[in-house]
Amino acid sequence: MMMTLGEIRDWLKTQVNCPQWYIGKIDGSKEQCIGLYNVTSPAPVIALGGLENTSYTTKAISILVHWGKNADTAERKAQEVYAALFGQTGIIGDHQVIQFDMRTSEPVNVGTDDNNIYEYVIETVIYYER
Repeated sequence: MMMTLGEIRDWLKTQVNCPQWYIGKIDGSKEQCIGLYNVTSPAPVIALGGLENTSYTTKAISILVHWGKNADTAERKAQEVYAALFGQTGIIGDHQVIQFDMRTSEPVNVGTDDNNIYEYVIETVIYYER
């Protein structure tokens, strides 16, 4: 079974305090929320000897931290989310995480939305045991 956004959200809830969590789309009217999205993953790897000999697979995600009208507070929350992933391992759903392969060196500020809420994006590829 493949890892799902719902499983990742449920795991992140144990790592980061946030009043509203979403997958696929956020409710932009909320001042503080985090959304998770699927993004294009690397090509799948199959070990020599076939799928039964392949020990890991990947899940690529993008996390949107939509966090209030104070730039410093928003950046700090985004850094908290980033730190919950960077260099960490864990169990997400029934899957042992091998590594979070961060796509950038820190959360990326994408400005504010139409309601002047600050937003940051964090992208990672999760390597996990099959």
